[in-house]
Amino acid sequence: MTEKQIAEPIKALSFDQETTAADCGKRFAKNKQERIEIATNYSRMLGTDPTFDQWEAGRIKFIAGHVEEYPDLTGNAHDKAWDSFAELLEALHGLTKPKSTNKGAVKKAEERANKIEALLEKHADKKAWDLRHELAETFKALAKNPENKETKKLNKELETVLKHVSSEENKAHGEQLKTLRAEVKEKAQKCTDIEKLEAVLEILDEYTDIAYAIEE
Repeated sequence: MTEKQIAEPIKALSFDQETTAADCGKRFAKNKQERIEIATNYSRMLGTDPTFDQWEAGRIKFIAGHVEEYPDLTGNAHDKAWDSFAELLEALHGLTKPKSTNKGAVKKAEERANKIEALLEKHADKKAWDLRHELAETFKALAKNPENKETKKLNKELETVLKHVSSEENKAHGEQLKTLRAEVKEKAQKCTDIEKLEAVLEILDEYTDIAYAIEE
C-alpha cells in the first residue's frame, strides 16, 4: 500500500452516490416540475437514516451540480437552492439533517440551545402576537436609524423567540385539533340521532354561513 493510499480519507459516499447527488443538483436546477421525482431519487440514494457526514457530502455534491448548471449565480443562491430542496426532502420523505457527533459541533449546539432557552425565559410572558407587534416596532425603528446596534440586537432576538414560540403554538394547536377530531369521530360513530348528525354536518360545512352559541 502506497503513502498516497494511506493518506487518502475515507469517503462518506461511494462514487455512484456522489454521482447521483451531483446529478440531482443538476436536474433540480433545470426543471422545477421534476422536484418531487428528484427528491424521491435522492432520498433513495441517501437512505432513511443517513449519518451527518453522508448528509453533508450529499449536500456538497448537490450544490456542485447546481453550480455546474448555473455558474453565474451567487453562492448564496446555490445555498438557497439546497435549502429549498432539503425542505422538500423533509416534507416528502421525513429526511432531516442529522446531528453532528463532532465534539466541537455538539458544544456549539449546546451553547445555541442555552442561549435560546435564556431568550425564551426572558420573553416567557409574551404570546406570538405580542412578539410580532414588538418586532414590527423594531423594523420601524431600524428604518429610521439602521445603524442602531441595540435595536438590531433586539430585532434579531425577537425574530429568534418568535420562531420558537410560533412553532410551539402551532404544535399545541395541532395536538388540540388531533384530540378534538378523535373525540368528534368517536361520538359521531356512537350517535344514532340523525337530526344531531345533520346539525353537526351543517356546522362543519365550510360553505355554511351559520351562527351558533355554545351553552356553558
